[in-house]
Amino acid sequence: MSLVSLRTDRLVTTLRLERPEALNAMSEAMAADFAAAVRRAAKEKSRVVVLEGAGAAFSAGGDLAFIEKNMGRPKATLAPLMRRFYRSFLSVRDLPQATIAKVHGTAVGAGLCLALACDLRAVADEAKLGFNFVRLGLNPGMAAWPLARAALGDARARELLFTGRLFTGRDLHAWGGACARAASPAELDEVCAELAGRVASGSAASLRLLKAETRLGENLEPWLLHEAKGQAETFKGPDLAEGVAAVRARRAPASRVRPTRFTFPLRRTRWKVKRVRSDPFQRDGFTTRI
Repeated sequence: MSLVSLRTDRLVTTLRLERPEALNAMSEAMAADFAAAVRRAAKEKSRVVVLEGAGAAFSAGGDLAFIEKNMGRPKATLAPLMRRFYRSFLSVRDLPQATIAKVHGTAVGAGLCLALACDLRAVADEAKLGFNFVRLGLNPGMAAWPLARAALGDARARELLFTGRLFTGRDLHAWGGACARAASPAELDEVCAELAGRVASGSAASLRLLKAETRLGENLEPWLLHEAKGQAETFKGPDLAEGVAAVRARRAPASRVRPTRFTFPLRRTRWKVKRVRSDPFQRDGFTTRI
């Protein structure tokens, strides 16, 4: 059974990640199935492609078993392997149709990057999102930086990537990273269907031309090359080994420094009042200086 399903209903094609038991974690097998599904979707006569995840999550990001396997692979093989892995999922950007990510549940790491690789996003308010790479001990991948910057702006993207903190679907919408939001996953189905319908009601020829224009000047290759080299380094480092062990044990990484809240003491200044003789011709003979 394929890990990515495809169905078309009139003008809308739906791609669904079909690994709900693992929160749609992204494995090598899923990467191959995803690239094949994208190639099939490109041949459909639809105007919109909706990307969604089966079960309780959009995608929990890179599969831990895949990460652990990479930690044992020869270092020289890792960068080419990761570039192929990225390109399989980022092939969604090559679709001629407009793409919408329907995000519910969890979307972290590479899973969130996959959502940002789509043209538009509809998100459930309580979705749990985050770029958790640095917290795991891994260099960011899947074009995390350019995609986050394009969707969220430079300052916000830097803060979320550097801290690795979680945020909600409501936050993503408020920051401009999603164009539609819903209070619940059930409502999200309606909101996303409405958005897809509005887009699909446009001219097919115009939509495809516009889609091509939105990709002009967007070359992700320099970032993908740098990310792959960085991930090859961190796959062999102690931080990732501890990060993966901590996830498996459902605990905080033991080797990390805990965040510290810094307080800066206020310096108290004593003002001395000095009485000095000022003008000898002044009747009282004194004035006050500080």
